[in-house]
Amino acid sequence: MGVLDEKISRRKALGTAGKAAIGLGAVLAASNLAPGAAWASAQQGPANVAASGPEKESNGVNVVLVHGIWADGSSYNRVIPLLLHEGYTVWAPQLPLTTHLADDVTVALGVIQQLKGPTVLVGHSYGGAVITHAGAGLSDVVGLVYCSAFAPDLGEVLGQFPPGPGLANLYPVVYPNNFGTFVFFNQQKFRESFCADLDPRQAGIMASVQKPGNVNLLTDPTTAVAWKKIPSWYLISGADQLILPSLQRTFATRMKATTITVESSSHASIVSHPDKVFELIQQAAGMD
Repeated sequence: MGVLDEKISRRKALGTAGKAAIGLGAVLAASNLAPGAAWASAQQGPANVAASGPEKESNGVNVVLVHGIWADGSSYNRVIPLLLHEGYTVWAPQLPLTTHLADDVTVALGVIQQLKGPTVLVGHSYGGAVITHAGAGLSDVVGLVYCSAFAPDLGEVLGQFPPGPGLANLYPVVYPNNFGTFVFFNQQKFRESFCADLDPRQAGIMASVQKPGNVNLLTDPTTAVAWKKIPSWYLISGADQLILPSLQRTFATRMKATTITVESSSHASIVSHPDKVFELIQQAAGMD
């Protein structure tokens, strides 16, 4: 075989491999196992029931789902099918978590400000601080839903609140080239700290793909507070090891939020109790 023939054969092989990769990607996507689907092993439960039936036409309401630290937008993968089935327009932006709170708020606003019509913002964990900022002053935002989340007031920083016992299992990593210091969870302690009510396999996946956050996120002050003017709902996780349930009750009380408590829920309430999250979103959207 000559050099030219060898190049042609290699090109054909690469083309075949590329097609195979595309085909595999489609199969993975169809099975909810696409790369980056951090929490995709949660395939049972109400999300599957909803997805099995026909979806309704658009109901005119937008829902923006904001994740926290050590997670990403796919952490809502059991909530999203429930919403789509009822005709909501759903977005779950991916926060960078790499610099400052203001930058994550900007990313969320990049999605929120392009939407038309009534919009509900949902925040889990650190995502609660993001929606607290992002919703301020936006007339189309009709409701805020906090799920095991921070809901800071003006001037407060997340690091000032008493830590849950699970936060003892964090460790800092200094990134090269002055990129910053990031906090990771000990993988062996991830399940007991973050998601004790999920099965070990799923928790292992979540621990493996955890998305760390810059320590700056814990020291950036709150500069805008949406919940002072926008109706709020709050899901309190009674078995949360990261944000103390007593602190969650304090947040909910001072917001005058409509509140439900799931006593058995870990910090990962949006994964373990998607039906409860969906119910609160329905209320916030005026669809219950």
